[in-house]
Amino acid sequence: MPIVQPFFQVRLGFAPLPAPLLWALEGIEAECSVETASILRLRFRLTRNFIGDWDPPIADIFRPNLPVSVAVAAGLPIPEVVVNGFVREVRQTGGGAQSGTTAEVVAMDATATIMNLIEQPMPHPNLDPATIATLIFGRYAIRPTPLPTPPTRTVMDITTIQRGTDARMLREMARALSYECYLQPDPITGLDLGHFHPPLTMLPQQGVLSVDFGAATNLHDFNVGYDTLAPTGVISLGVDPNTGVPIPAPALASLQPPEGLEHTLMRALPPPIRRPTARDAANPAELFRQNQAIADRSSRAITASGSVDALKYGRLLRPGLPVLVRGAGRAHSGKYYVTAVSHSISTAAWTQSFRATRNALGLNGTEVFIDPLAMA
Repeated sequence: MPIVQPFFQVRLGFAPLPAPLLWALEGIEAECSVETASILRLRFRLTRNFIGDWDPPIADIFRPNLPVSVAVAAGLPIPEVVVNGFVREVRQTGGGAQSGTTAEVVAMDATATIMNLIEQPMPHPNLDPATIATLIFGRYAIRPTPLPTPPTRTVMDITTIQRGTDARMLREMARALSYECYLQPDPITGLDLGHFHPPLTMLPQQGVLSVDFGAATNLHDFNVGYDTLAPTGVISLGVDPNTGVPIPAPALASLQPPEGLEHTLMRALPPPIRRPTARDAANPAELFRQNQAIADRSSRAITASGSVDALKYGRLLRPGLPVLVRGAGRAHSGKYYVTAVSHSISTAAWTQSFRATRNALGLNGTEVFIDPLAMA
């Protein structure tokens, strides 16, 4: 696609950034992830005014929990929101006129700010985790996108009690299920969507990244690591609360579809086995889900990172979606699941760096290395 100079837009409290702040803005860094809260950093150059104070008055403008968002466009007429955040920290560094003084505003998404402020005990009787997540997201007017899970507790079991903040409750449930819990702006409306579901590895790829592929190359670098002994099966026993009979809860294979020819959990012989103890499962069904979560998470033993030529790629690379990589050799080309993307934005440049995982090695023949947007 034609290389078009990117432009960005910063919104402060749902309004465009005022001109004095825009002139002082030196750079923007954004980190988006499916594992942690998204972070936004704005760097401003400060100057002395006639009364000896610093301009612009960053600490006075960027008050706690003030909404801040950044959008970027390259080749598209409408900017796409990268991060919606709330001001959490303001830093000032430098020694004056000779070395220069800068201010950095740090904003984080709702899971690390407004959803993580108040610890309120809350009972959730006979509700599955997806329903609990929907209720929590609804308190903050965030549209949820959960994948329903069958309830494993009844009113006769131990009632789920929320004792921490809303964000902590969501993270704990997601960790037990091997789910992902994160916020991501909708590409059209720019409003946050609350994600609570397994990794969406079966969705169509969001694009094609090319390594050393002639004119189609859009990766500056690409690094792969494979911890061959990280994948593990899990076996443990649970006790039926009604009969007291021990029931095995084995999870010896990953339930996530393989993203290549050889699944990592099937390559190690003999396969590693874990026998976790001191679990908080209320019944064998919950114990099996927790064991399966360990097996699924451990199978993603192939990790990759790289730096994307943002202008040639032509759009945002989103965490939480698959991407195809070609030119990395037979073993390491194929589908990857993007887990984190970092953006560095200025008036002259825009770069994207990413991290991704994979649960299989090689190509399985279903890959289609075609990117319609790249050919526009």
